[in-house]
Amino acid sequence: MSYRHQRWSGGPFNSSRGARGRVRKATGQHTTKAKDNPNINIMHWNAEGVTNKKTELEQFLYQNSINICCIQETHLQKEKPFKIRGYQTFRSDRQGRKKGGVLTLVRNNMNASETKRYMDEAEYIEVKVTITNSILHVINYYCPSDKMLSLDTIQVPDSGFLIAGDFNSQSQSWGYNILDKRGEDIETWQDENHLILVNDPTDPPTFYSRRWHTTTKLDLALCTDDIHKNLSRTVLDQLGGSDHRPVLLTITGNTTPEPPQHARWNHKKAQWGLFRIRTNELTKDIKVEGLNINNVVKDFNASIIKAAKETIPRGVRKDYTPYLTAELQRAHDDLTKAREEAETSPSQENNIKLQETNAKLLRTKVECKRRSWTDSTAEYGERYHPAVEADQGTK
Repeated sequence: MSYRHQRWSGGPFNSSRGARGRVRKATGQHTTKAKDNPNINIMHWNAEGVTNKKTELEQFLYQNSINICCIQETHLQKEKPFKIRGYQTFRSDRQGRKKGGVLTLVRNNMNASETKRYMDEAEYIEVKVTITNSILHVINYYCPSDKMLSLDTIQVPDSGFLIAGDFNSQSQSWGYNILDKRGEDIETWQDENHLILVNDPTDPPTFYSRRWHTTTKLDLALCTDDIHKNLSRTVLDQLGGSDHRPVLLTITGNTTPEPPQHARWNHKKAQWGLFRIRTNELTKDIKVEGLNINNVVKDFNASIIKAAKETIPRGVRKDYTPYLTAELQRAHDDLTKAREEAETSPSQENNIKLQETNAKLLRTKVECKRRSWTDSTAEYGERYHPAVEADQGTK
Protein backbone atom coordinates (compact mmCIF):
# COMPACT_ATOMS: atom_id res chain seq x y z
CA MET A 1 0.00 0.00 0.00
CA SER A 2 1.35 3.39 -0.96
CA TYR A 3 1.96 6.28 1.43
CA ARG A 4 -1.02 8.03 -0.11
CA HIS A 5 -3.29 5.12 0.82
CA GLN A 6 -2.02 5.08 4.39
CA ARG A 7 -2.18 8.80 4.87
CA TRP A 8 -5.77 9.45 3.84
CA SER A 9 -7.63 6.18 4.26
CA GLY A 10 -8.23 6.64 7.98
CA GLY A 11 -6.52 3.31 8.61
CA PRO A 12 -3.84 2.38 11.15
CA PHE A 13 -1.19 4.85 9.94
CA ASN A 14 -0.58 7.40 12.72
CA SER A 15 -0.64 10.88 11.23
CA SER A 16 -2.22 14.10 12.42
CA ARG A 17 -4.89 13.88 9.69
CA GLY A 18 -5.55 10.20 9.05
CA ALA A 19 -5.47 8.48 12.45
CA ARG A 20 -8.79 7.53 13.99
CA GLY A 21 -7.73 6.54 17.49
CA ARG A 22 -11.00 4.65 18.16
CA VAL A 23 -12.41 1.17 18.05
CA ARG A 24 -14.76 0.80 15.09
CA LYS A 25 -18.37 -0.19 15.74
CA ALA A 26 -19.57 -3.63 14.77
CA THR A 27 -22.31 -4.15 12.23
CA GLY A 28 -25.75 -3.91 13.81
CA GLN A 29 -29.00 -1.99 14.20
CA HIS A 30 -29.56 0.99 16.50
CA THR A 31 -32.88 1.74 18.14
CA THR A 32 -32.29 5.03 19.97
CA LYS A 33 -35.11 7.56 19.70
CA ALA A 34 -34.19 10.78 17.93
CA LYS A 35 -34.99 13.02 20.91
CA ASP A 36 -32.56 11.07 23.13
CA ASN A 37 -29.68 11.19 20.63
CA PRO A 38 -27.15 14.07 20.89
CA ASN A 39 -25.33 13.04 17.69
CA ILE A 40 -25.88 13.71 13.99
CA ASN A 41 -26.66 10.46 12.16
CA ILE A 42 -26.15 10.41 8.40
CA MET A 43 -27.23 7.41 6.37
CA HIS A 44 -26.20 6.62 2.80
CA TRP A 45 -27.73 3.77 0.84
CA ASN A 46 -28.15 2.57 -2.74
CA ALA A 47 -31.83 1.58 -2.63
CA GLU A 48 -32.11 0.08 -6.13
CA GLY A 49 -35.59 1.62 -6.30
CA VAL A 50 -37.01 3.41 -3.27
CA THR A 51 -40.77 3.43 -3.92
CA ASN A 52 -41.36 -0.21 -3.00
CA LYS A 53 -39.12 0.10 0.07
CA LYS A 54 -40.74 3.16 1.64
CA THR A 55 -42.34 1.29 4.57
CA GLU A 56 -39.04 -0.27 5.68
CA LEU A 57 -37.21 3.00 5.09
CA GLU A 58 -39.58 4.97 7.33
CA GLN A 59 -39.08 2.54 10.20
CA PHE A 60 -35.30 2.48 9.65
CA LEU A 61 -35.07 6.28 9.76
CA TYR A 62 -36.97 6.35 13.05
CA GLN A 63 -35.17 3.44 14.73
CA ASN A 64 -31.72 4.77 13.85
CA SER A 65 -32.48 8.46 14.57
CA ILE A 66 -31.40 9.50 11.08
CA ASN A 67 -30.93 13.25 10.63
CA ILE A 68 -29.72 13.18 7.02
CA CYS A 69 -30.38 10.36 4.54
CA CYS A 70 -28.59 10.10 1.17
CA ILE A 71 -30.21 7.61 -1.22
CA GLN A 72 -28.84 6.59 -4.60
CA GLU A 73 -30.60 4.80 -7.47
CA THR A 74 -34.05 5.99 -6.43
CA HIS A 75 -35.58 5.04 -9.83
CA LEU A 76 -38.03 7.93 -9.35
CA GLN A 77 -39.57 9.82 -12.24
CA LYS A 78 -40.60 13.48 -12.31
CA GLU A 79 -44.31 12.73 -12.18
CA LYS A 80 -44.02 10.43 -9.14
CA PRO A 81 -44.10 12.21 -5.74
CA PHE A 82 -42.08 10.77 -2.85
CA LYS A 83 -42.08 12.14 0.69
CA ILE A 84 -41.22 10.85 4.14
CA ARG A 85 -43.04 12.30 7.13
CA GLY A 86 -40.79 14.51 9.24
CA TYR A 87 -38.21 15.12 6.47
CA GLN A 88 -37.44 17.75 3.87
CA THR A 89 -36.98 16.25 0.41
CA PHE A 90 -34.23 17.17 -2.06
CA ARG A 91 -34.26 14.99 -5.17
CA SER A 92 -32.82 14.88 -8.65
CA ASP A 93 -34.34 12.31 -11.02
CA ARG A 94 -32.59 10.86 -14.04
CA GLN A 95 -34.05 12.09 -17.32
CA GLY A 96 -34.08 10.17 -20.60
CA ARG A 97 -32.87 6.90 -19.09
CA LYS A 98 -34.42 4.51 -16.61
CA LYS A 99 -33.22 3.94 -13.04
CA GLY A 100 -30.60 6.19 -11.41
CA GLY A 101 -31.50 9.33 -9.49
CA VAL A 102 -30.49 10.66 -6.05
CA LEU A 103 -32.60 11.72 -3.07
CA THR A 104 -31.51 13.50 0.14
CA LEU A 105 -33.79 13.63 3.17
CA VAL A 106 -33.11 16.13 5.98
CA ARG A 107 -35.04 16.32 9.25
CA ASN A 108 -37.55 19.15 9.41
CA ASN A 109 -35.86 20.65 12.48
CA MET A 110 -32.64 21.30 10.53
CA ASN A 111 -32.08 24.33 8.32
CA ALA A 112 -31.20 22.93 4.88
CA SER A 113 -31.04 24.16 1.30
CA GLU A 114 -29.94 22.69 -2.02
CA THR A 115 -26.81 24.34 -3.43
CA LYS A 116 -26.04 22.26 -6.52
CA ARG A 117 -27.17 19.32 -8.61
CA TYR A 118 -25.36 17.51 -11.41
CA MET A 119 -26.77 14.79 -13.70
CA ASP A 120 -24.58 14.77 -16.85
CA GLU A 121 -22.34 11.76 -16.14
CA ALA A 122 -22.14 11.07 -12.42
CA GLU A 123 -25.28 12.03 -10.48
CA TYR A 124 -25.12 14.06 -7.30
CA ILE A 125 -26.97 16.65 -5.29
CA GLU A 126 -25.35 18.97 -2.71
CA VAL A 127 -27.26 20.19 0.33
CA LYS A 128 -26.05 22.78 2.84
CA VAL A 129 -27.17 22.01 6.39
CA THR A 130 -26.81 24.38 9.34
CA ILE A 131 -26.01 22.57 12.59
CA THR A 132 -25.98 24.89 15.64
CA ASN A 133 -23.30 27.43 14.63
CA SER A 134 -21.60 25.40 11.89
CA ILE A 135 -22.36 24.49 8.28
CA LEU A 136 -22.13 21.02 6.76
CA HIS A 137 -22.00 20.53 2.99
CA VAL A 138 -23.34 17.05 2.17
CA ILE A 139 -23.02 15.58 -1.33
CA ASN A 140 -25.17 12.57 -2.16
CA TYR A 141 -23.23 10.87 -4.98
CA TYR A 142 -23.85 8.08 -7.48
CA CYS A 143 -21.80 7.14 -10.53
CA PRO A 144 -22.64 4.11 -12.72
CA SER A 145 -19.66 2.03 -13.80
CA ASP A 146 -20.03 3.16 -17.43
CA LYS A 147 -20.05 6.90 -16.66
CA MET A 148 -17.34 9.45 -15.86
CA LEU A 149 -16.78 10.25 -12.18
CA SER A 150 -17.09 14.03 -12.83
CA LEU A 151 -15.22 14.78 -9.61
CA ASP A 152 -13.74 17.93 -11.16
CA THR A 153 -17.21 19.50 -11.09
CA ILE A 154 -17.32 19.38 -7.28
CA GLN A 155 -16.09 22.39 -5.31
CA VAL A 156 -14.64 21.21 -2.00
CA PRO A 157 -14.50 23.75 0.88
CA ASP A 158 -11.71 23.70 3.45
CA SER A 159 -14.02 22.42 6.20
CA GLY A 160 -17.51 21.07 6.85
CA PHE A 161 -17.59 18.78 3.81
CA LEU A 162 -18.87 15.21 3.40
CA ILE A 163 -19.48 13.20 0.25
CA ALA A 164 -21.08 9.74 0.42
CA GLY A 165 -22.55 7.28 -2.02
CA ASP A 166 -21.88 4.58 -4.59
CA PHE A 167 -18.65 5.25 -6.53
CA ASN A 168 -18.34 1.90 -8.39
CA SER A 169 -14.55 1.84 -8.05
CA GLN A 170 -11.81 -0.37 -6.62
CA SER A 171 -8.80 0.33 -4.42
CA GLN A 172 -6.82 -1.35 -1.66
CA SER A 173 -7.70 1.67 0.49
CA TRP A 174 -11.28 0.45 0.87
CA GLY A 175 -10.70 -3.30 0.82
CA TYR A 176 -10.10 -4.49 -2.77
CA ASN A 177 -7.10 -6.47 -3.95
CA ILE A 178 -6.49 -4.19 -6.93
CA LEU A 179 -6.46 -0.50 -7.83
CA ASP A 180 -8.47 0.28 -10.99
CA LYS A 181 -8.45 3.51 -13.00
CA ARG A 182 -11.54 4.88 -11.23
CA GLY A 183 -10.05 4.09 -7.82
CA GLU A 184 -6.85 5.89 -8.78
CA ASP A 185 -8.81 8.93 -9.96
CA ILE A 186 -10.70 9.06 -6.66
CA GLU A 187 -7.48 8.88 -4.65
CA THR A 188 -5.90 11.65 -6.74
CA TRP A 189 -8.97 13.87 -6.24
CA GLN A 190 -8.92 13.01 -2.54
CA ASP A 191 -5.29 14.06 -2.16
CA GLU A 192 -5.75 17.26 -4.15
CA ASN A 193 -8.60 18.36 -1.91
CA HIS A 194 -7.09 17.13 1.39
CA LEU A 195 -9.97 14.76 2.12
CA ILE A 196 -9.96 11.72 4.39
CA LEU A 197 -11.50 8.40 3.41
CA VAL A 198 -13.97 7.32 6.08
CA ASN A 199 -13.94 3.66 4.97
CA ASP A 200 -11.45 1.22 6.43
CA PRO A 201 -10.12 -1.75 4.39
CA THR A 202 -11.38 -4.11 7.11
CA ASP A 203 -14.95 -2.79 7.08
CA PRO A 204 -17.69 -5.30 6.16
CA PRO A 205 -18.78 -5.37 2.49
CA THR A 206 -21.81 -3.32 1.50
CA PHE A 207 -22.84 -5.00 -1.78
CA TYR A 208 -23.86 -8.57 -2.59
CA SER A 209 -23.88 -9.72 -6.22
CA ARG A 210 -26.66 -12.24 -6.83
CA ARG A 211 -25.15 -13.02 -10.21
CA TRP A 212 -21.64 -13.83 -9.02
CA HIS A 213 -22.44 -14.72 -5.36
CA THR A 214 -19.71 -12.32 -4.19
CA THR A 215 -19.50 -9.31 -1.87
CA THR A 216 -17.78 -5.99 -2.59
CA LYS A 217 -17.34 -2.50 -1.14
CA LEU A 218 -18.77 -0.01 -3.62
CA ASP A 219 -20.15 2.50 -1.11
CA LEU A 220 -17.70 5.16 0.09
CA ALA A 221 -17.58 8.32 2.17
CA LEU A 222 -14.93 11.05 2.26
CA CYS A 223 -14.80 14.18 4.38
CA THR A 224 -12.65 17.06 5.61
CA ASP A 225 -10.49 16.68 8.70
CA ASP A 226 -12.80 18.63 11.05
CA ILE A 227 -15.66 16.20 10.32
CA HIS A 228 -13.49 13.09 10.44
CA LYS A 229 -12.26 13.79 13.97
CA ASN A 230 -15.72 13.06 15.38
CA LEU A 231 -16.98 10.57 12.80
CA SER A 232 -17.62 6.83 12.98
CA ARG A 233 -18.87 4.43 10.29
CA THR A 234 -21.13 1.38 10.68
CA VAL A 235 -22.32 -1.03 8.00
CA LEU A 236 -25.84 -2.15 8.90
CA ASP A 237 -28.13 -5.05 7.99
CA GLN A 238 -29.85 -5.27 4.62
CA LEU A 239 -32.84 -2.99 4.11
CA GLY A 240 -35.90 -3.67 1.98
CA GLY A 241 -34.23 -6.23 -0.26
CA SER A 242 -31.63 -3.94 -1.83
CA ASP A 243 -28.33 -5.63 -2.70
CA HIS A 244 -26.59 -2.68 -1.00
CA ARG A 245 -26.49 -2.47 2.79
CA PRO A 246 -27.17 0.94 4.36
CA VAL A 247 -24.21 2.70 5.97
CA LEU A 248 -24.50 4.85 9.10
CA LEU A 249 -22.11 7.78 9.64
CA THR A 250 -22.30 9.28 13.14
CA ILE A 251 -20.90 12.70 14.00
CA THR A 252 -20.60 13.00 17.78
CA GLY A 253 -20.86 16.12 19.90
CA ASN A 254 -23.61 17.85 17.89
CA THR A 255 -27.19 18.59 18.86
CA THR A 256 -30.26 19.66 16.92
CA PRO A 257 -33.36 21.42 18.27
CA GLU A 258 -36.57 19.49 18.82
CA PRO A 259 -38.80 19.64 15.74
CA PRO A 260 -41.92 21.81 16.12
CA GLN A 261 -45.16 19.97 16.82
CA HIS A 262 -47.93 20.84 14.36
CA ALA A 263 -51.56 19.93 14.99
CA ARG A 264 -53.04 17.67 12.33
CA TRP A 265 -56.61 17.05 11.24
CA ASN A 266 -57.94 13.73 12.56
CA HIS A 267 -60.03 12.61 9.59
CA LYS A 268 -60.97 9.31 11.20
CA LYS A 269 -62.93 11.10 13.92
CA ALA A 270 -64.46 13.73 11.65
CA GLN A 271 -68.21 14.32 11.63
CA TRP A 272 -68.48 14.39 7.86
CA GLY A 273 -72.26 14.78 7.75
CA LEU A 274 -72.16 17.82 9.99
CA PHE A 275 -69.16 19.16 8.04
CA ARG A 276 -71.20 19.07 4.82
CA ILE A 277 -74.10 20.92 6.47
CA ARG A 278 -71.86 23.61 7.99
CA THR A 279 -69.94 24.24 4.75
CA ASN A 280 -73.22 24.74 2.91
CA GLU A 281 -74.49 27.11 5.59
CA LEU A 282 -71.30 29.16 5.72
CA THR A 283 -70.70 29.46 1.96
CA LYS A 284 -74.20 29.87 0.51
CA ASP A 285 -74.32 33.64 1.12
CA ILE A 286 -70.84 34.46 -0.22
CA LYS A 287 -71.25 37.05 -2.98
CA VAL A 288 -69.24 36.64 -6.19
CA GLU A 289 -70.53 39.03 -8.84
CA GLY A 290 -68.69 42.33 -9.10
CA LEU A 291 -66.16 41.43 -6.37
CA ASN A 292 -62.42 40.83 -6.51
CA ILE A 293 -61.93 37.10 -7.08
CA ASN A 294 -59.05 36.96 -4.58
CA ASN A 295 -61.30 38.29 -1.83
CA VAL A 296 -64.02 35.80 -2.77
CA VAL A 297 -61.57 32.89 -2.56
CA LYS A 298 -60.29 34.18 0.78
CA ASP A 299 -63.84 34.29 2.21
CA PHE A 300 -64.62 30.84 0.83
CA ASN A 301 -61.46 29.30 2.33
CA ALA A 302 -62.19 30.94 5.67
CA SER A 303 -65.65 29.36 5.68
CA ILE A 304 -64.26 25.91 4.91
CA ILE A 305 -61.67 26.22 7.69
CA LYS A 306 -64.34 27.37 10.14
CA ALA A 307 -66.54 24.37 9.28
CA ALA A 308 -63.56 22.04 9.64
CA LYS A 309 -62.65 23.42 13.07
CA GLU A 310 -66.20 22.82 14.26
CA THR A 311 -66.46 19.23 12.99
CA ILE A 312 -62.94 17.74 12.62
CA PRO A 313 -60.76 17.34 15.73
CA ARG A 314 -57.08 18.26 15.64
CA GLY A 315 -54.17 16.94 17.64
CA VAL A 316 -50.49 16.03 17.79
CA ARG A 317 -48.97 12.58 18.12
CA LYS A 318 -45.74 13.49 19.89
CA ASP A 319 -44.25 10.03 19.69
CA TYR A 320 -45.30 9.05 16.16
CA THR A 321 -43.60 5.74 15.40
CA PRO A 322 -43.46 4.16 11.94
CA TYR A 323 -43.75 0.41 12.26
CA LEU A 324 -43.98 -2.83 10.32
CA THR A 325 -46.83 -5.23 10.93
CA ALA A 326 -45.86 -8.51 12.58
CA GLU A 327 -46.26 -10.23 9.22
CA LEU A 328 -44.04 -7.72 7.44
CA GLN A 329 -41.46 -7.80 10.22
CA ARG A 330 -41.17 -11.60 9.97
CA ALA A 331 -40.74 -11.41 6.20
CA HIS A 332 -38.07 -8.70 6.55
CA ASP A 333 -36.22 -10.67 9.25
CA ASP A 334 -36.29 -13.78 7.05
CA LEU A 335 -34.75 -11.78 4.21
CA THR A 336 -32.02 -10.41 6.49
CA LYS A 337 -31.18 -13.95 7.61
CA ALA A 338 -31.12 -15.22 4.02
CA ARG A 339 -28.82 -12.34 3.03
CA GLU A 340 -26.37 -13.20 5.81
CA GLU A 341 -26.32 -16.87 4.75
CA ALA A 342 -25.79 -15.95 1.09
CA GLU A 343 -22.85 -13.71 1.97
CA THR A 344 -21.15 -15.97 4.53
CA SER A 345 -21.77 -19.25 2.63
CA PRO A 346 -21.93 -18.43 -1.09
CA SER A 347 -23.77 -21.15 -3.04
CA GLN A 348 -26.45 -21.50 -5.68
CA GLU A 349 -28.81 -22.91 -3.07
CA ASN A 350 -28.41 -19.95 -0.71
CA ASN A 351 -28.70 -17.49 -3.60
CA ILE A 352 -32.01 -19.06 -4.68
CA LYS A 353 -33.22 -18.92 -1.09
CA LEU A 354 -32.32 -15.22 -0.96
CA GLN A 355 -34.31 -14.49 -4.12
CA GLU A 356 -37.29 -16.48 -2.81
CA THR A 357 -37.37 -14.62 0.52
CA ASN A 358 -37.04 -11.29 -1.28
CA ALA A 359 -40.00 -12.20 -3.51
CA LYS A 360 -41.96 -13.23 -0.42
CA LEU A 361 -41.30 -9.85 1.20
CA LEU A 362 -42.55 -8.03 -1.90
CA ARG A 363 -45.72 -10.16 -1.99
CA THR A 364 -46.33 -9.58 1.71
CA LYS A 365 -46.02 -5.80 1.29
CA VAL A 366 -48.53 -5.81 -1.56
CA GLU A 367 -50.99 -7.93 0.42
CA CYS A 368 -50.68 -5.74 3.54
CA LYS A 369 -51.22 -2.56 1.50
CA ARG A 370 -54.32 -4.05 -0.11
CA ARG A 371 -55.79 -5.03 3.25
CA SER A 372 -55.00 -1.61 4.71
CA TRP A 373 -56.64 0.13 1.75
CA THR A 374 -59.71 -2.10 1.97
CA ASP A 375 -60.07 -1.43 5.70
CA SER A 376 -59.63 2.34 5.24
CA THR A 377 -62.10 2.66 2.38
CA ALA A 378 -64.63 0.51 4.24
CA GLU A 379 -64.37 2.79 7.28
CA TYR A 380 -64.81 5.96 5.22
CA GLY A 381 -67.66 4.28 3.34
CA GLU A 382 -69.50 3.79 6.60
CA ARG A 383 -68.94 7.43 7.56
CA TYR A 384 -70.35 8.62 4.24
CA HIS A 385 -73.47 6.41 4.52
CA PRO A 386 -76.66 8.58 4.33
CA ALA A 387 -77.99 7.21 7.63
CA VAL A 388 -74.76 8.09 9.41
CA GLU A 389 -74.70 11.59 7.88
CA ALA A 390 -78.32 12.21 8.86
CA ASP A 391 -77.59 11.07 12.39
CA GLN A 392 -74.49 13.31 12.64
CA GLY A 393 -76.38 16.27 11.22
CA THR A 394 -79.03 16.11 13.95
CA LYS A 395 -76.58 16.04 16.84
